[in-house]
Amino acid sequence: MSIETGYRRLLAAVLAQATQDARDADPALAAEARRWLAGDGAAWVTWLDIPAEQVLKWVGQLPALPYEQLTLF
Repeated sequence: MSIETGYRRLLAAVLAQATQDARDADPALAAEARRWLAGDGAAWVTWLDIPAEQVLKWVGQLPALPYEQLTLF
């Protein structure tokens, strides 16, 4: 296995976990995952030859959370 293949697999695992977290019943976890997927995560998927727009569209179609967590400063 090449180092690039290893990095791609690791990135795919991180993204898979983030998509699970984005659908979690805990709004705090789901909100954080959704923010990440809509930001840095959307940029990362391009390394897997997935258009960022697909991730943004998917996040936008998720059911609304009971409340959104405020970004901590």
